[in-house]
Amino acid sequence: MSDPLTPIEIALDDEGLFFTRDDDEDTFRVAFKSEGDRYFVVAYRDDPNFLMIGSGWALPAEIELFDALDVANTLNVRKKFVKTALWEDERDVLFTVELCVRDAEEVRPNFGRLLDVLRDTAAEFFEELRDDEE
Repeated sequence: MSDPLTPIEIALDDEGLFFTRDDDEDTFRVAFKSEGDRYFVVAYRDDPNFLMIGSGWALPAEIELFDALDVANTLNVRKKFVKTALWEDERDVLFTVELCVRDAEEVRPNFGRLLDVLRDTAAEFFEELRDDEE
């Protein structure tokens, strides 16, 4: 099997972003930073057409989980590409773009746009929560 993340690594190079690899027996993984935030790309060995690009964040202690779930649900209805999920026990929020592609090369021309939508969704999520707190 060829490495499904090679086109993603090329896209990261195109964007001027440094990345690291951390593959295991189940997944191919790339981690990188963009504008100070951490992101990841995952491809599964048993599902070579599935690709996930995402970022994870800790919820501040002062944020009520119900409020975070409400904002996540609103964003899931309104935003293109991005899924917002909360892990209540860990108090984490995950923003992901999940794609079914023939080859990761299909993602390469749109990689910058996908990063932008991830970044914008995370910013909007936390901005909405701050507005709710006031």
